[in-house]
Amino acid sequence: MNKEQISKVKTLLSEWNPLGDMSTQISDLNNYETEATDILWHVKEKSTTDQISKLIYSVLNQAFGIHVDPVKCKIIAKKIHVMLNEK
Repeated sequence: MNKEQISKVKTLLSEWNPLGDMSTQISDLNNYETEATDILWHVKEKSTTDQISKLIYSVLNQAFGIHVDPVKCKIIAKKIHVMLNEK
């Protein structure tokens, strides 16, 4: 995990904005930086898209107490998987 990867995952999460309108009520959201870091911290080199999707769901659920759309988690997970496997 490096700063560039964290930045890319922050961007993915910010563009998705799983909190929707609730995001304006969280003062320390910081464009999902903490959540991006948590997701990447738990992703292993050989993590599958499904495993990454479950991590995204779990991290966002624990951080905000929300239930996010598993289909959207899978879309973001695919993008993270591709990013992590770029050479």
